Amino acid sequence: MRRKKLFIRNSARPDGVFIDISASPILGENDLLEGGIVVFKDITEGVESERSIRQREERLKAQFKGFPIPTYVWKHENGEFILIDYNNAAHHLTRGKVKQILGIKLSELYPDVSDPIRHDILSSFHNKETINRKMKYKFKTTGEEKELNVSYVFIPEDLVVVHTEDITDRTDIERQLLKLWNAVEQTADAVILTNTKGIIEYVNPSFEIITGYKKEETIGKTPNILKSAKYDESFYRNMWQTILSGKPYKEEMMNKKKNGEYFWVQNTITPIKDNNNKITNFVSVIKDITDIKSKEEQEIHLQIAKEIQQQLFTSNVSIPGYDIAGKNYPADETGGDYFDIIFTPEGKLWLTIADVSNHGIGSALIMAGTRAYLRAFIEQSSNPAEVLGKLNNVLHSDLNEFQYVTMLLVLLDTKTHGFEYCGAGHVPGYIINDKGDVDRVLQSSGLPLGYLKNENYINSKIDNLTSGNIVVLFTDGITEAQDRFENEFGSGKLLDTINAQLSEKSEDIINHIYREVCTFTHEAQLEDDFTALICKLNHI
Repeated sequence: MRRKKLFIRNSARPDGVFIDISASPILGENDLLEGGIVVFKDITEGVESERSIRQREERLKAQFKGFPIPTYVWKHENGEFILIDYNNAAHHLTRGKVKQILGIKLSELYPDVSDPIRHDILSSFHNKETINRKMKYKFKTTGEEKELNVSYVFIPEDLVVVHTEDITDRTDIERQLLKLWNAVEQTADAVILTNTKGIIEYVNPSFEIITGYKKEETIGKTPNILKSAKYDESFYRNMWQTILSGKPYKEEMMNKKKNGEYFWVQNTITPIKDNNNKITNFVSVIKDITDIKSKEEQEIHLQIAKEIQQQLFTSNVSIPGYDIAGKNYPADETGGDYFDIIFTPEGKLWLTIADVSNHGIGSALIMAGTRAYLRAFIEQSSNPAEVLGKLNNVLHSDLNEFQYVTMLLVLLDTKTHGFEYCGAGHVPGYIINDKGDVDRVLQSSGLPLGYLKNENYINSKIDNLTSGNIVVLFTDGITEAQDRFENEFGSGKLLDTINAQLSEKSEDIINHIYREVCTFTHEAQLEDDFTALICKLNHI
């Protein structure tokens, strides 16, 4: 019998058919051929089925080979596992060296029974389960260490397919992203991420602290919630034009917190672009600079106050027969000490030195007011005690219970050299003779100004000054200056310093006192205001 397959196509079967033809002879007596039997069988369906199966197998094989994740096929035979196949990704990952271990036994590749890959292949097979594991693995074929996501898949009846996804780069990126995330989450500045329409998609914890808005109150809204109404539409239009052009925008501006409090910020908005240079988001970093702005503003005010205050001091007056000088070194930008030299047309010379409680801009303002009042009252009276009484009452109305002014007020008649003075709680002054001895201590007769209303002040008089006399007025910033052992400079060192410079001019004596105090304290900047006023009566 003979068999043959044919493919035929005709008008009746335009798609064609596969036919299996079998023929057998019919023999008669003496084995003579008498005829034959031919059988035609349509096998189209079977042929198509076989072709479909082959195509599926080929597709599956192509898919396996082209699968992007490195894959290895282990087969269980006679109690062992044999590596029977691998795909192109595995070939690439091992740089082609995997073919060197094709057909190797699992126990030969991983002789250590505790090896995680050997353990997981056996476990997947015996438990008929899929196992997923993330691990660091050093390839035996290349010696490289990689981060892997490994999956062990059991395929009945005798296969374990191992997928090894290289996630080394992804893990490094994830670590970098985690660092970046932690940096943004922990930075002290507020960070806002919006879409291109300005809708907020993210804020960090510092945003909540600085603005008072919770994250859930903010997401889905715009940064307009921080508007202070201090800027017009052109301000914000310029901002949008800048960032939409792809350029960063940086500006100092005033915003408003949830509680209505205004605060200054340095706002930097940066466009974020994708690989096609298209803007996808905006990130805004808001730095609270309220304290910095306040300090800058305060420094400006202090500088202005200092300039005004220094203009108030009359440091030198030229009067025949007299050498007069005064100097002030404030501990802060502005101080609370005050001295004044006022000479009237009638030949009367007023000398005053004062100290406002504490120091700084508040004390400087009190001092400026005190000076204005004093000069006004001197025009009304030539009696030091009466002037201090008036000054005390007006300051009592102006100052609070913790503020006061000490003052020593001297009136000199430059024609007769008559001397009259009155003190209000101030440190004593001195009259020193030409030999350096103290002729008179100028004590105060009443309480500091502003402390008690209607305080009674009493004048003290000296008939007249004599040739070579030195009148020394100063503030306690000199005598109470301390060294590192808390010893005070004191009046004794002050008088010794003056005695060593008796022949010098008044201004030079003051300069020398200042240098001596700085040397004593080992400080270039004193802790309290330094003020001194010296009047010398030349030899006549």
